[in-house]
Amino acid sequence: MKLTARLLRTAQTSVAITAALLLAACARNLQWDEEVLLNTGETIWVNKKVRYTINGQPGNPVDLGYAADREETTSFKYQGRSYTYKGDASLLVLAISPQKTPVLLANADTWGWYRRHQYKCVNPFYVMFVPDASGQQWTWPDRVEPWTYNLRTNLLVDRRHPSYVDSRYTMADKSTQGFLRDRRTMHIQKIDPLYATDTCKESN
Repeated sequence: MKLTARLLRTAQTSVAITAALLLAACARNLQWDEEVLLNTGETIWVNKKVRYTINGQPGNPVDLGYAADREETTSFKYQGRSYTYKGDASLLVLAISPQKTPVLLANADTWGWYRRHQYKCVNPFYVMFVPDASGQQWTWPDRVEPWTYNLRTNLLVDRRHPSYVDSRYTMADKSTQGFLRDRRTMHIQKIDPLYATDTCKESN
């Protein structure tokens, strides 16, 4: 009886490993270029690399479909320097600081980013990434700076099915994203200085 149970567990483990390998083999690495209008009035092009893997859908794990991984790579050049951010924040804005340094802004609550990185609840609940001298490593202060308030989202937020991902997006293309027409998503459309989350209210 014990032998049968052991064989059953071994078979289940083998099936799980095989399934995981098959799903990994179906992963798709995509990239695209997108036009970005900066807060300075300048326009640059950003390259985005995203990996799509097959996962269970929310509420129904057996309903498998492609979804973008949380970690993405964003690369661009500004004033002759190269910058690359590789991380798991859902980026909204690429902006130029008063010190002429590119910074990246994201909603700290999306996919629970603040939990994974021990980011404290602050108002407004966004995070600002600042590059080091190499342009490859990014850190974040305790809160976003006031000059970022009301900056409009200028990065592509929607993650469509891999079959419908284009290789190039202009600002006009990005203006058709559905969330831009929904009053309930003002905190995604811009860096809303009044944005607070129920999550933070509950933790305080």
